[in-house]
Amino acid sequence: MSSAHGHRSPPKRQAVSSSNAAWARASPKDAPNGAVYVTIVNNGTESDRLIKASATVAENIQFHEERTENGIAKMRQLEAIEVPPGATVRLKPSGVHLMMQLKRQLKVSEAFLLTLNFEKAGAVEVTANVGRAGAMDDMSGK
Repeated sequence: MSSAHGHRSPPKRQAVSSSNAAWARASPKDAPNGAVYVTIVNNGTESDRLIKASATVAENIQFHEERTENGIAKMRQLEAIEVPPGATVRLKPSGVHLMMQLKRQLKVSEAFLLTLNFEKAGAVEVTANVGRAGAMDDMSGK
């Protein structure tokens, strides 16, 4: 039974998306790993977490963070990537990134499907463009 004084919560706005700025570097032949970078935008009112990722070119994907401590670059695996409400999280070289165990070589100018799975928003599919080897901030992938 509902009353005129009953309170209904507004629907939760979970609007996590990624821009079309997903990219990866071309990989050497027989390279076992490669990284992919993407910008994630949370237009929602609640925090969300990237909990899994997959790609057509990867056996599996882990979340990694690279930090420099005492002049030494260190890599550590993350369980998830937090995306606060209203925030933009940029995965980039020498920072947080997606580390792929590659099925095959990545070649310049090709593209592949990347699926990002969020705890609340669910699956978001993006196309990742492959740019030149050694690119540090080439969001166009070229």
